[in-house]
Amino acid sequence: MSHFTGASRISNRNRRVLSPNILAFRSIGRFLTMTALLLTGSPVEAQDGIGAGMGFDVEYVSPQRFRDPGDKTRAWFPVKYVCGETQPGERLVQATYATVINVLNLSKFRIRIGWWFSPAPGAGIPGAQALIDGHGSLYMDCPFIIRNLRIFGVEVGSFTEGFIAIEDLNDAATERTPTRVAAVYSSLHKQVHNLPDLLPRQTERSYCRLDAEGRLIVTIRNQGEADAPASTTRIALAGGEAFDRSTPALAVGAEANLEPVPIPRSEGTLVFTITADAMGVIREMNEPNNTAIGTCLIIL
Repeated sequence: MSHFTGASRISNRNRRVLSPNILAFRSIGRFLTMTALLLTGSPVEAQDGIGAGMGFDVEYVSPQRFRDPGDKTRAWFPVKYVCGETQPGERLVQATYATVINVLNLSKFRIRIGWWFSPAPGAGIPGAQALIDGHGSLYMDCPFIIRNLRIFGVEVGSFTEGFIAIEDLNDAATERTPTRVAAVYSSLHKQVHNLPDLLPRQTERSYCRLDAEGRLIVTIRNQGEADAPASTTRIALAGGEAFDRSTPALAVGAEANLEPVPIPRSEGTLVFTITADAMGVIREMNEPNNTAIGTCLIIL
């Protein structure tokens, strides 16, 4: 598919690839306005203890000089993208994330760029090429990224992340490239209040607190805004057993030392994972902080 506007022209390496929307330089200001409406114009349902949290960041991507053997040195702009909604327990805080990548031509002459998709995980996918008229720009947003990933058979769930590597295809030396790239990131998440918040407390370095018999002592704290009922904490030893420990009800600010956990009596580094409310029965202010990874250096 080819798409033309007064600012730019798309030339696809693969005709199935969908082209991004091409706008003049004023598109940057228009996008910022649209993003502000996205963050503030979509009302969050009024629920007890829940409020809206918003994030907004702009990153200017520096060109990276790179050359494959036998090829020409080019300026590359590796840009991170995050798109969609994360779920409790995932690596990023639960929220709805969006990315818009703007590519600007500083020159009064037309330039050419190309790009590759690098989903995480997955192999690189060739994208397309675009001509950008003098002082023009183009943008790539999450719908564009997701559509192209699906065209190439990438399974995209409720959340996807990866890189787009943008290549300057002009004849200018890499240090004089007229191409500039900026990425705009926004997030909309819920900030929950008036609930408990259980987490492992680091009473010793790397959570390695041992009793006189060499057993592991785990401490669970409620740093939330409401009392926490009784729950279960799981301590999983890397490559070994997992132990469940009863955790008593905890008032706001209270903590408890759990029944000691036996650990192997062999020299080396022991890695373990502590998960408060391992059964997930308590609704909390912050679910991801329930888990902590600790280490103990065992010397006999």
